[in-house]
Amino acid sequence: MSDKQYTQITPEHITDDVDPRPVHIQYGSVKMDLPRLDDSRQMPTAVMIAGMSVASKGWDNLDENEQTGFMAVLLAWLSREYPRFERELDTRSGDKIKDIGLVFQAWAQASKADPKA
Repeated sequence: MSDKQYTQITPEHITDDVDPRPVHIQYGSVKMDLPRLDDSRQMPTAVMIAGMSVASKGWDNLDENEQTGFMAVLLAWLSREYPRFERELDTRSGDKIKDIGLVFQAWAQASKADPKA
């Protein structure tokens, strides 16, 4: 006999009030359909966790290690989802950090989110 009480939470219903279309970005020959940063329904949990830590402080208030950690999470996710992206960076980029930043900036702009948010 269990004496534990559990609070039951029902998942929120999916609504149509947010644009469900992914963000389309092409880096070199790699076409990526990325989740919108302004829609948590599409956002992978790992990316949400990293984003929440950035949002809580604001990008400009993060130290260099925190900014690098955030970018590492996004880069790891992109590399897992799009292995050709990593290969394209390794073989064609003259400045990987700059190119990664440009991808992140384009992703935020296409999601209509503040790139520093």
